Amino acid sequence: MENTTIPEKLLADMTAEEYRNKGYEVSRETQLDFLPGFRTDLIVRKGDEVKVIEVKSRASLAADHKISELARVIHSKPGWSFELLMVGEPEKLDSPEGAQSFEDESILRRIEEAEKALGTGLSEAAFLLSWSACEAAVRELLAAQGVPNSGITTPDYVLDQAIFHGVISREQYHNLIDMQKYRNAIVHGFGVNDFGDDLVTELIEIARRLNAVTTRRADTP
Repeated sequence: MENTTIPEKLLADMTAEEYRNKGYEVSRETQLDFLPGFRTDLIVRKGDEVKVIEVKSRASLAADHKISELARVIHSKPGWSFELLMVGEPEKLDSPEGAQSFEDESILRRIEEAEKALGTGLSEAAFLLSWSACEAAVRELLAAQGVPNSGITTPDYVLDQAIFHGVISREQYHNLIDMQKYRNAIVHGFGVNDFGDDLVTELIEIARRLNAVTTRRADTP
């Protein structure tokens, strides 16, 4: 997957893992003998079923003129199918001039504020405070790996960067992706039936663990 972007690689990795878990044989960057010069992102096989999967952003799709030919040829082969997976583009969000990401002390302060808000019955406020602490802690971990700060971007992009660079575990990634659904609902004025204090407490604990890692790394000579 030459010149592949981070979101494309992440989606390809996750797709490959999902198919392996379903019992498929998975091949990466495979040369197709019926389409010379083309290496497909993924081929998955189970019995007589063969599926070719391409993972593209809008920019890379526009630059690849063989995709339509690939789909046409594959659909003509018995037992073969084609799937195109699209990834979102990194999106920078508008912010006031001079906005700076929270660092260790500010992250810890947000966590403590979240705990106080939760204790006074302000569950949604506590959730948003702890979410902001999580995002800031992840950015700190990325910065420690030399990943440039891209300003305020979507949470999806921050988490994709984090799992790609190995600063959070796959379990943490999936937990935060699930938590983000509640964050989105609350921020945009929606109520969620299964939202409660237990969920807030879980997110606060995630924020504390992430911040503890950033603090340990900062203290390591």
